[in-house]
Amino acid sequence: MRAGLYRVARGFTLVEILVVCAIMAIMAGLAMVRLEHSDASRLGDAAEDLTRRLESARDEAVIRGRPIAFSSDGQGYQFWLAADNATWIPLPGADSASRFIRGVELNALRLNGSARPLGERIVFSPYGLVEPFALTLAAGSSRVEVLADALGRFETRHAQ
Repeated sequence: MRAGLYRVARGFTLVEILVVCAIMAIMAGLAMVRLEHSDASRLGDAAEDLTRRLESARDEAVIRGRPIAFSSDGQGYQFWLAADNATWIPLPGADSASRFIRGVELNALRLNGSARPLGERIVFSPYGLVEPFALTLAAGSSRVEVLADALGRFETRHAQ
């Protein structure tokens, strides 16, 4: 055989590099579509987060021996501590006020089975008791309720 017939490959051609880049771009685009949270997923995350914070507020009221309250304007929420002179002050700490996850809002509050306006406080007593309530969170057409009974036990369920 002649010595000049075989070429030694020394790298990738421009076409090969462009094909690999195009495949990577398509795969990244598909991954972004799958990683984007749906309304139901965001709503479930927000409901779980709110339930944990409400349980913490109930526990904090027992530990402090003073009432703690929750209120919401629909877009976010605030926790309050009962002051000595029958007024409410924002609960000290970094997590006393928060916004709901993007696209999630509180659109209904029921206290003892009666609809109440947003902004009304739900009070956790220092004995761990609370008036039964239901908070309805919404994202798009999905709805989730965060329920509490008189003993301060919480449950999250999909609303109908």
